[in-house]
Amino acid sequence: MFGGYLLSLTFKETVENNFDERLNGLLENLIGISDSNAEGQVSLYRAMADSRFEQPYSGWYWQVSAREEEPFRSRSLWDQSLEPEFEKSAQQSRYAIVTGPEEQNLRMVARDITLPGDKTIFRFIVAIDRSEIEGQLDRFNNILIYSLSALGIGLIAASLLQVFLGLKPLGNIRRSLSRIRTGEDAHLPTNFPTEIQPLADEMNALLDHNNQIVDRSRTQVGNLAHALKTPLAVLLNEAKLHPGSLSDVVTKQAEMMHRQVDHYLRRARVAASTEIITSRTEVWSVLNDICRVMGKIHKDKNFIILSESGSYAESHLYPDFQENDGRSDIFFRGERQDLEEMVGNLIENAAKWSHSKVTVSCQREGDNIMIQVVDDGPGIETHVRDAVFIRGERLDENTPGTGLGLSIVKDLSGLYGGEITLLDNEPHGLLARLSLPAAGG
Repeated sequence: MFGGYLLSLTFKETVENNFDERLNGLLENLIGISDSNAEGQVSLYRAMADSRFEQPYSGWYWQVSAREEEPFRSRSLWDQSLEPEFEKSAQQSRYAIVTGPEEQNLRMVARDITLPGDKTIFRFIVAIDRSEIEGQLDRFNNILIYSLSALGIGLIAASLLQVFLGLKPLGNIRRSLSRIRTGEDAHLPTNFPTEIQPLADEMNALLDHNNQIVDRSRTQVGNLAHALKTPLAVLLNEAKLHPGSLSDVVTKQAEMMHRQVDHYLRRARVAASTEIITSRTEVWSVLNDICRVMGKIHKDKNFIILSESGSYAESHLYPDFQENDGRSDIFFRGERQDLEEMVGNLIENAAKWSHSKVTVSCQREGDNIMIQVVDDGPGIETHVRDAVFIRGERLDENTPGTGLGLSIVKDLSGLYGGEITLLDNEPHGLLARLSLPAAGG
């Protein structure tokens, strides 16, 4: 816009300079064909070349004036005169804007001249209507506005197209990273433009490096587990071989240490696995496998897996489950072993307390999956539900168990950013609701 304004000013200055030069040339022509007689009157020995000086109020005028005398003027002025403004000096050509006949806006040039053989100072004036150059300026400005507007629109469109095409590979990288985050892919593609591919290669290298670190961490955790569990197993065996009060203490403390080692090693393993952003596990297959196993252990109870459409398959009809009957694929963003441990503890706990039936369901809710395990047992009083998540806490000492199941579920789900909630199941029983992060399908 500023460039267009400068261009318009430059064109205007050029046109006005050319106009003034033409005015000055006409003035020189008027002076050249002028003469004065013995009475001091000015006359022209030939007419001005442009016929518009002869047309009344044409906008082309000339006039020769002397103080206290009637002006000698062109026919185009008709009965009008131009103000000579003798009080302003015109020794050199003087330009001015004046108002002419019929309120015309005139550009005037004036100069004081003494003709040969006469001492009278005459003021020669030539004036032309500015509408001529104003029309040129208006046309040029209109062309300039339209041209610059078209150019600006074209540049904006080109810029938007360039931004769209230039940033499209970055959008592809964003979508590819989203697929990696949800576990659908393990690496970025290798078909990006030359400018973007080095970035993708570096990110793939970073992903590989991250996986290598996690693998090393898992190996170290496994080595630590082996190193600690072996001495604990020796202590337990030795305590059993030498019964007594001391062996009872050793056995109790060794078992406690064993549980603590299992707990913290599991936390370390899960903390490492959650760093692998490409991990994902198909949920329905895990639910089917666990219910098959539980159906063998608890043959007197039915394990029902509800599909999203409301139909179900019962474990006592196993091994022929109807895979994905009415169900969409649902994936957990994490390791299969961790999902099996969480869901297995919930289903095992429900199987111990149920009278005849355990119902399992799963559905996708936004960025999470919701797994529900429902039993028809006695349930848990509301005021003691928080206590069941405490490690080793058991509400009924007569029922077999270690008191670690729900505590493990709470710990593992918390590490994945999920949660476990216990609710009443109407008319009786307990509903355990496990929320976990979902992976892309």
